[in-house]
Amino acid sequence: MSRLSLPRWTTTVLLCLTCTLGTYGAFTALASGATTTSTTYYACLKSGTLSDVSTTSHSCSTGYTPAIWNATGPKGATGPTGPPGPSGSPLDLANVATLNWSGWLGVNNFSGGSYRFDGVGGIAFDGRDLWVTNAAGNSVSELNASNGSWMRTLSGGSYGFNDPEAIAFDGKALWVVNHGIAYGTGSVTEFNTNGSWIRTLSGGSYGFNLPDSIAFGGGDMWVTNQFGFGAASSTGSVTEFTTTGRWVRTLSSSSYGFNGPDDIAFDGTHLWVTNPGSGYVTELRASNGSWVRTVSSHESAPTAIAFDGTHLWAVDNADDSVSELNVSDGGWVQTLSGGSYGFNGPTGIAFDGTNMWVTNYGSGSVLDIGNSVTEFNASNGSWVQTVSANSYKFSDPEGIAFDGTHLWVTNDHTNSVTDFPAA
Repeated sequence: MSRLSLPRWTTTVLLCLTCTLGTYGAFTALASGATTTSTTYYACLKSGTLSDVSTTSHSCSTGYTPAIWNATGPKGATGPTGPPGPSGSPLDLANVATLNWSGWLGVNNFSGGSYRFDGVGGIAFDGRDLWVTNAAGNSVSELNASNGSWMRTLSGGSYGFNDPEAIAFDGKALWVVNHGIAYGTGSVTEFNTNGSWIRTLSGGSYGFNLPDSIAFGGGDMWVTNQFGFGAASSTGSVTEFTTTGRWVRTLSSSSYGFNGPDDIAFDGTHLWVTNPGSGYVTELRASNGSWVRTVSSHESAPTAIAFDGTHLWAVDNADDSVSELNVSDGGWVQTLSGGSYGFNGPTGIAFDGTNMWVTNYGSGSVLDIGNSVTEFNASNGSWVQTVSANSYKFSDPEGIAFDGTHLWVTNDHTNSVTDFPAA
């Protein structure tokens, strides 16, 4: 008969078995009561004596009862209760509504103090920080993208800001469009990512006339002008210049189909310009500025436009709609409006790599202050969500930019910036 050295508690159990019972059922019931798993033992029991004890399962001869148990002792008594933890922070019902526990979702609103926001509108990301134009304050504010903290505010001196509105990043420097306040005025200011001024372009051949928007494409900068000069003065123009500030050309012939050109987007090869005066979109070659085509947006007054890598999306503030166009031929795909989209004076649009986001500015009336941002799927236009909870503090949201993880929205009515995650 083989023997094994067993734990002390197991010996006690076996002694109890020799005194009171010799049934397999009672033995296995005791074994199944062990609270944790350890080595399993197998043996044969007869007249209170164990034989053939092993850690390997085996059968027993006639007259012997198989016995199985685990060498784990009984569970000890529960220890004393520990001291209570620290009290949590007060409950914010606005955060409960959006599951934004203490900023866990990263929803924040920045305003006042050193930010010096005044007539916020345009916003751009330079790969590290956000830059916001202040049209009324004739300044530009820089925010840290990691936490929204104020970095600096540029104003006065050589910057020459004059109703700054649109802003774009060319990979090295920032360019701000100064809309101006009268016909025939306007300029563009360039500065480094450290805020140092580089140059201010104006007058001469640039042909700036109440410029509205700016884009970097084909290695150059492109600016839309609400009005043009000469015979085409009523229809508008587009100015191209290099990143060193050298004028290249000003496009203003009637063949371009410009009519109060507003926004401009680059698709990697061509540029697309919205014409709210006609409802059309003009396509240009970035290589030489030549006209490609002028297509209908199926909207009455398209303003903002964005490219998602495959299609173009044109926003119409008046029609409360967004139209999708094929980048290959400018063909109309669909127009999104009504229902769950909740478009209300849509103004800005941005792409986050998967979906499109549109700011809803409202009608501009004090009785109709916009307070939402609409997200829809870029692949098919299906509605995803309309964000409007109080914690976002949207108030006439206008400009919008994506930094790789979060969306940043300028709020014109409250002179603030809202930051929230795209996912």
